[in-house]
Amino acid sequence: MTISLHTGIRTATVSTEWTAWDAPFRLVVTDPWAMHHARLRVTDLVAALAASVDRRLPVARRDERLAEMLGEALAGPPRPFPYGIAAAPAEADVHRAAPAPWQQAFTAATRARHGWSVAPGPAAQALLAQRCAELVAEEFSCGVLVAFGDHVATSGLAPVGGWRVQLRDAPTASTTLVAIDGGAISSVSCVRPGRPDRLQPLVVPATGRTVVPAWRSVAVAAADAPAASAACTGALLRGAGAPAWLADLGLPALLVDAHGVTHAVRNWPVQS
Repeated sequence: MTISLHTGIRTATVSTEWTAWDAPFRLVVTDPWAMHHARLRVTDLVAALAASVDRRLPVARRDERLAEMLGEALAGPPRPFPYGIAAAPAEADVHRAAPAPWQQAFTAATRARHGWSVAPGPAAQALLAQRCAELVAEEFSCGVLVAFGDHVATSGLAPVGGWRVQLRDAPTASTTLVAIDGGAISSVSCVRPGRPDRLQPLVVPATGRTVVPAWRSVAVAAADAPAASAACTGALLRGAGAPAWLADLGLPALLVDAHGVTHAVRNWPVQS
């Protein structure tokens, strides 16, 4: 277990991280005294769900099963992002660091050879991240950030200066650092493992069609992690029409096209 204390000019949080379901898991709280029991509570929940959900099921069915267990609803449009989002100083403490290259490669390697199956709805990791954040905030009365894979969920009162979330563009290794007062951010990358110049094809389960994605990566901020995750997959499925769709939903987003050009939607901050 690794625990790090962030005591920058505008923040004071304590964090711990480990690996769950073969993905990086980070827990950050604003009350250092709550960390020990909060981690035990979260690991117990994750272990119980892992034992109850058969991971050999198709991704869509596994997510539906997990949603049923967590009491979440898959139906309904993504909820708008109700809090502030701003560019964070480069020297600011990072509450959620970008995943290591091996973690990105592992995530990409789990996709099928003929393409990556993309179905509408939130990912299992997003559902679990949101539930864990809400559970810790309720039980320990503190601000909480949970980062599970490519999904970041928050609950409770954010630290002064907001939660700092770092996003990385895999081919260029460039990073984007944003600060949020609450809500969640989900991101997805279509870069083919070992081939930064190629994008992983998408397989649409409803039609069985394989298409080349219009976006290299998508990051969306929403009211909660399931909504942000669903918006990411919805953006991928809509291709070039994704920016207009996200704008109509009122969701800030950052999309990077196949040529590396960034497209900011709504009030997503553009860093100079």
